[in-house]
Amino acid sequence: MLIPQSKFTGLENIVHLATGGESPALKSHADAVNRFFAAKAKGEDCRYEIEATYRRTQRKAAELLNVHSDEIAFVESATAGVNTLAYSIDWRPGDNVVVADVEFPSDVLVWTMFEQQGVEVRIVSNRNWQIRPEDVAAQIDERTRVVAISHVSYFTGQRQNIQRLSEIVRQSNAIFLLDVTHAAGAVAVDAGLADVVVCSCYKWLLATHGTAIFYWNKERLPDFQPPFIGWATPASLPSWDAPTTYALPDSADRFVAANPSYISIYVLENGLDHLLAIGRDKIESYILDLSGKLWQGVAERGWEMLTPEGANERAGNICFLAPNVNELTERLKENDILIWGSYGGVKRVRVSTHLYNSVADVDRFLDHVGRAKA
Repeated sequence: MLIPQSKFTGLENIVHLATGGESPALKSHADAVNRFFAAKAKGEDCRYEIEATYRRTQRKAAELLNVHSDEIAFVESATAGVNTLAYSIDWRPGDNVVVADVEFPSDVLVWTMFEQQGVEVRIVSNRNWQIRPEDVAAQIDERTRVVAISHVSYFTGQRQNIQRLSEIVRQSNAIFLLDVTHAAGAVAVDAGLADVVVCSCYKWLLATHGTAIFYWNKERLPDFQPPFIGWATPASLPSWDAPTTYALPDSADRFVAANPSYISIYVLENGLDHLLAIGRDKIESYILDLSGKLWQGVAERGWEMLTPEGANERAGNICFLAPNVNELTERLKENDILIWGSYGGVKRVRVSTHLYNSVADVDRFLDHVGRAKA
């Protein structure tokens, strides 16, 4: 394993294969939280210290996503990031948005808010549980405003070829919105291939709820204006004698309307420090080796696979169908093996390998899941 399980809270005698839902917490997060609380006692200097932490974390998130730090902001959730884009668009009747049928609801439901304005939500249907680039392309036309896709599917574990999708979307005038929640921290992400990127931080980034990464491709969307305004939006606070006069910063800071969840950002910095110290290529290689062994073992035991087999088409999530999903999940839990079960009415099992897992974890899971199939 790349980080010993002893570095995490609650992993004693547990096989934790549920990062796709929630990662365990690094014990050192307590130190990060204590640093935040210590800063809180410093009066005005508190603001300088937490702002410095914000900027460091911004740079580290940018390094992980291979972009510039001034294109990164932190919002309260990936859903908030999707809404930031959605409500910034001047919608016209006849516009459309392209999404997939196996996307997470956060990437789908927001667009339905504009249907009463004549905006069509176009659904790309999966073929044998896979979303194919050519099917995405077939739904795009001159009235497509946004194409919203996940780099790695929360539901099937499929990893998209983002280079190919980027080429497809950029043949149109559409904005390419990419959700990398199940990719960043597991496999390499080049956010600059998209126009807007959102990423939850409480899964593969080893952080917690309360903050999410928001990326703005300044070159592609130079006129992107924030739809929501607050005291933190302007480049500097308005003067008392001209309280409505302000200028936007030339950075993603324009999308932060008020104080972010600084305590969550302290935790995120600690998670990013661990990931960057290992390196994203090394992490990807390790996770793909483990998930490949997991895929092969589950398939050999006769379960119906949702995740593609190829290493370039998967990441850390291996998903399969199980008619007895609740029974299987409980049986594994009784043996101290944690996975993620049914979702959205489909009897899908999701098993996730991350950098604190080992071959022994995978073997233990396969032993029990094999007995359940017999």
